[in-house]
Amino acid sequence: MVETIDYDFSQIEEGHMADHQGVWAIRAYNFDNIIEAFLENNSRAVVVNIGAGLDTTFQRVDQGTVLWINIDLPDVVAMRQKLIRHQLIPDSEREMTIAKSVFDFTWIDDISRWTKDRSILFMAAGVLMYFEAQEVEILFRKLAETYPSSHVIFDSMSWLPAWGSNREIKKIVKNSGMDSSTIIKWHLKRASGLRKWVDTIKIIEEYPMLSKVPARNDFNKKQIWQIKIVGLFRFYNMIHVQL
Repeated sequence: MVETIDYDFSQIEEGHMADHQGVWAIRAYNFDNIIEAFLENNSRAVVVNIGAGLDTTFQRVDQGTVLWINIDLPDVVAMRQKLIRHQLIPDSEREMTIAKSVFDFTWIDDISRWTKDRSILFMAAGVLMYFEAQEVEILFRKLAETYPSSHVIFDSMSWLPAWGSNREIKKIVKNSGMDSSTIIKWHLKRASGLRKWVDTIKIIEEYPMLSKVPARNDFNKKQIWQIKIVGLFRFYNMIHVQL
């Protein structure tokens, strides 16, 4: 799929961003595990993938009954349809893709026929950190108001790694043509910080992103050190809450 995209990926094949590629795979591993556990207890569930991009989580976790909804901007959905739907993955009658901003809350009406009498899980993988705090607040308040008792899973960075990542991102932005929307704007160290927006939030699970990586004999000293540091200082976390 990468070979079909007219873009120079050399900017992210080395240095700090190269290190991130392994973390992205670990993030997918964590999301898959949480979603699979949720589906075991909620066979009649709907998963709403906020900022789906080119994500293929549905194809990895589909247990045969889940309804899956992807939401992303129109230009991203067009690229998704071109690169994924028509080339790699067959259509599913249990998967819907909506070409809208997640802040265009008309999508709530669009999915109403799918969400009735079903448990709902919202996922946002590598998404929320790129919004302003005020935008994330609006989203959480709206989800809590519209879907009380629904679940939300997402990843979050604390301030220091967000600052470090932005230093590297700005270098890439300058040379690659990306825009400022790729800069990390919102950081969160503890899930309890969400209670200033929705005081009824229940924290189901919260752990350092790398803490559940299966042990491997081929990890080098740098990788082992990174796993320990990220966990000790809670730089990058997986968070699962119920609204």
